[in-house]
Amino acid sequence: MSEALVLVTRAAPIAVVELNRKSKRNALSMALRDQLEAALAGLEEDPEIKSVVLTGGTEFFCAGFDLQEMSETQLQALTHRALEFQERTLFFKKPLVTAVAGFALAGGFDLAMAGDVVVAAEGATFGRPEVLWGPNPLLCKVASRIGMVRAVQISLTGEKFPAERAKELGLVDRVVPLSELLATARSEAERLAVAPLETILAIKQAALTVPLLDPRGALSFEFGLTASLAVRGAMGQQLVAYTERTLKK
Repeated sequence: MSEALVLVTRAAPIAVVELNRKSKRNALSMALRDQLEAALAGLEEDPEIKSVVLTGGTEFFCAGFDLQEMSETQLQALTHRALEFQERTLFFKKPLVTAVAGFALAGGFDLAMAGDVVVAAEGATFGRPEVLWGPNPLLCKVASRIGMVRAVQISLTGEKFPAERAKELGLVDRVVPLSELLATARSEAERLAVAPLETILAIKQAALTVPLLDPRGALSFEFGLTASLAVRGAMGQQLVAYTERTLKK
């Protein structure tokens, strides 16, 4: 059997996914990326799981792509399902909370930014050092959180910065003591698990699309999402459920 490079713990309505390549600081080898894709795909299909926490553990989140593997395979590791991997994390079809301890660098930084909510431990470090040795840093995920101008600024120099600075920039939502990291991430995931999944997905879709549109186009797109929810009957069902919960309080 292949080594378990990704650990999944289910405790409905949430699941915790942990990168488990600790000897290599969770570097994103081809095998780890394949296993992470498979884990996330499985959780998308699990009706008991409403939201997911992604963590690298308490020492570090992820050092990025495995540079040694890349050099040994003549960049095969760089191109191995690279687009599919980014799509699987960026367009994950359930709420995703990333819990970052230690460092999240290069490809690990991008993986952290896939979170709808990003929670960082005090002392965590973020950065895009890949600009210093070759590949262009991906702007898509970062720009969707903080805008293109700031995304470019933090991508040009390879600078590393602490969690507190990342929060100031808007890259991180919460900074907490390391001892509270996973509990806080789980709490955030539980809050996201309450909202209707169809609505969460509509918000995630709008977050990636609206910044690319002019104001009129953005309004039209978002009302289109609302109409789609209404046509599928999701809004009516959820309104009844919400009303019943509210009346019980």
